[in-house]
Amino acid sequence: MPVSSYINLNSAAQVELKQLVWQVLGKAVENRSLLQAAAPKSQALLVPRACFVTLYTDKKLRGCIGTYTAEKSLWQNVCDYSYDSACEDRRFEPLQKWELSNLSFEISVLSELQPLANNGERVLVDQLRVGIDGLLLKDSNHRAIFLPSVWDSLKTAAEFVNALKQKGGWPRDYWRGDIQIFRFEAFVIEGAPNNLT
Repeated sequence: MPVSSYINLNSAAQVELKQLVWQVLGKAVENRSLLQAAAPKSQALLVPRACFVTLYTDKKLRGCIGTYTAEKSLWQNVCDYSYDSACEDRRFEPLQKWELSNLSFEISVLSELQPLANNGERVLVDQLRVGIDGLLLKDSNHRAIFLPSVWDSLKTAAEFVNALKQKGGWPRDYWRGDIQIFRFEAFVIEGAPNNLT
């Protein structure tokens, strides 16, 4: 996946974030509590940024929670969503200690949301940049978001939009002019047990 130009976290900042994730996950599996970590040294991590934390066990999804709004600093959001992905994702049982040895994760730091005019589903499909864009759709009743990493399993823009509509509870053939469309990019930081820093 291409590295987005909107954010540049140097290697030291990335190491700090990865260490925070492992610390949070270790505390989470020990006593189901959120680690109250000290603020990191890197100034870039103190900036409010939206992010998602995605957990994988043996390359299979194990949890994914985050936000597309930048209300808290990046490091605080990463800590919160590391815990939530491990313990609060309703699709999965809470993470167990024995799973840590096979666990990997991705921190997806989101760019600002870019609103797109709703000129119909066909126009949206044509506008999407395969492998680059994340997408948020919402109306008064539904909301759904896909990170750019979802392109790994959905190869065409039409598949991407249809699967996102399904995730949000819209019928596959549904489209209305009141659906709001936002796209974004993500800077991804990967962590694995054999790569703790």
